[in-house]
Amino acid sequence: MITTDRYDPRLDKEVLKEIFEDFIENKSYFLSNWNKFEKELNIRVLDLQYRNSMIVAKEEGEIVGWGTYTLIKDYLGNTRALIHQVLTKKENSYRKGIEEQIIRELKLYIKRTLKLDKVFLICQDSDSALRNLVMKFGAKKSKNYWYENDI
Repeated sequence: MITTDRYDPRLDKEVLKEIFEDFIENKSYFLSNWNKFEKELNIRVLDLQYRNSMIVAKEEGEIVGWGTYTLIKDYLGNTRALIHQVLTKKENSYRKGIEEQIIRELKLYIKRTLKLDKVFLICQDSDSALRNLVMKFGAKKSKNYWYENDI
């Protein structure tokens, strides 16, 4: 059975590193490395709002997934919550409900704590498993398109 809990940097960091490295190699849409991720993780641990929103999924007491969000404020003053791709090892990412539980917990936290009514999720069209989960939540493709340009 999968349960969720808050991330504890004193106990969970080494296991998270293993999950991160597998995730970057097998599932991530973006490139990164442990040093950059750990630096951001340490900043978030010091921020009460972000520390409380880092969720781990556990199976039989072992961490099998990790998720969080980022708040983005646009130039019009609108605050938006972006739920990131949930970190799991490739072997744990199929039909266990890890991503779903973490995303549900994050959505609940965002609604109750931040009082926001909408979240954004990153999902590539080619990721059919995540796309199916996003659609299960009733999420729709945003009308706000982002384009990427190397400079």
